[in-house]
Amino acid sequence: MKQYIFDQFVDNILKHTGFTKEQLFANNRKSDVSDARKFLYKLCKDRGITTKAIETYMEENGYVCYSNTIPQALLSLEKQIANDPDYSVILQKLSIVDA
Repeated sequence: MKQYIFDQFVDNILKHTGFTKEQLFANNRKSDVSDARKFLYKLCKDRGITTKAIETYMEENGYVCYSNTIPQALLSLEKQIANDPDYSVILQKLSIVDA
């Protein structure tokens, strides 16, 4: 139901980072790509998208989420946000969705 919002967040992140969709959804642990996925999870959760729905949308794009992937990523991002206020500014910018 919220696929459109998820896709808007993906587009926002791709524009901001310069990554391709393939890079964002690749199963790798490069920190810059991993951080982009963390932002995606946070944006979705803040918008009320369930963890299960996020997992489904990620899998539809070729990225397999395990049961602890999203909660663990969100905890990690919260620590980064606490240490760097610029992350909050970036999150706010990336959260804008066209109606």
